[in-house]
Amino acid sequence: MYLLLLPLLLSCPQDTAEIQQRADDLEQVRQELNAKIDALADELERRDLGELAPSELTRVSGMGRSASKIYSRDQGTSIGGYGEYLYNLPAGANNTFDALRGVLYVGHRFDEHWLVNTEIEIEHGSTSGSTPEGSASLEFGYVEYLPNDAFAVRGGLLLVPMGLVNENHEPTAYLPVSRPKVEQVIMPSTWREMGLGAWGRTGSLEWHTYVVNGLAGENFDESGLRGGRQKGSKADAEDLAFVQRLDWSLSPGLVLGTSFYVGNSAGSNEDLGGSLGTQIFEVHGTWEEGPWSLQALATQAEVDGAQEFNQSSPGDPNLANTLRGAYLQVGYNLLANTSSSMALSPYVRYETLDTQADLPSNAVANPKSDEEILTFGIALKPTDGVVIKLDYASSDQNGDRMALLIGYSF
Repeated sequence: MYLLLLPLLLSCPQDTAEIQQRADDLEQVRQELNAKIDALADELERRDLGELAPSELTRVSGMGRSASKIYSRDQGTSIGGYGEYLYNLPAGANNTFDALRGVLYVGHRFDEHWLVNTEIEIEHGSTSGSTPEGSASLEFGYVEYLPNDAFAVRGGLLLVPMGLVNENHEPTAYLPVSRPKVEQVIMPSTWREMGLGAWGRTGSLEWHTYVVNGLAGENFDESGLRGGRQKGSKADAEDLAFVQRLDWSLSPGLVLGTSFYVGNSAGSNEDLGGSLGTQIFEVHGTWEEGPWSLQALATQAEVDGAQEFNQSSPGDPNLANTLRGAYLQVGYNLLANTSSSMALSPYVRYETLDTQADLPSNAVANPKSDEEILTFGIALKPTDGVVIKLDYASSDQNGDRMALLIGYSF
């Protein structure tokens, strides 16, 4: 009896192993089918949702990540944006809580080569009425032709490609609450003008070449060049300006660059005492390695005919021949070497600027024009696209302030 059962008993392990192998094969097939179903579902979702479908954001042509969203599409419409909510506590003045800005990016890709990209901004939570400073504006808007991924030409209302924050100004792109003052009064960010231009990449070199309308020099004064922005509002284009930018990626995480602007700023105004030639030059660098991040920039602006301008202009503008500024910023992500996907980065930024570095003989120096600012704080990024910043800025001329900012970009 036992001898009759022996072949059956010996065959059981073999049959069990065969059954297990078949089960493993079926499980593998099931996993492959599920992966194909998920991929098909993602593709259908992208087709159905269009611009609402998530996509990986990468910077293109120096623009911010969210501003570059349209470049990740083959065709169709993209929607992105950013916002900032600022609780400001200045020394010796009233505290304010401000819907600083809300921005909507809308882009459309007509086909492989043609696209339009726009930024629409509402500042201070209002466009009129209860908030005098509130405004709605087109921050940029351009039509672009891309014959390939490494070269393009564009025209419209363009962000002037100078400095570190003028094109890349989303709140998640830099650590402190405020943009550097050096880049606000000398360059001056956010700076956009009507024009035509091209950008491209060749190996480790990226470049921009633009021709834009000149600045409105009649609005220059001792505080800098910021008042000269025309912002595409029936811009006086009697004078044009040339802008060139170069950036070299020397190694992973290290980028060095420079840019310059040359143009006249008198425009059609014949009462300014001359052409008011304006030249702005800057050098910059960024470095990221592990938890460390570093940004540095130095700039100088020259205005020809400042003496004649001061003599012919009402209101004692006290415009300088030369304006100078520089800053250095260092940050350290405390969570970089942990398993956390969050970032918690203390930072410090030192700025020095003088909007009256060299004066003509008929200008009066204002001590507040020569300023040093030390800003230190901490920025928390709980997830990609959200940032909470708290910092303290100390100025040797214009008072101190503490500020809290909540920002987002998508």
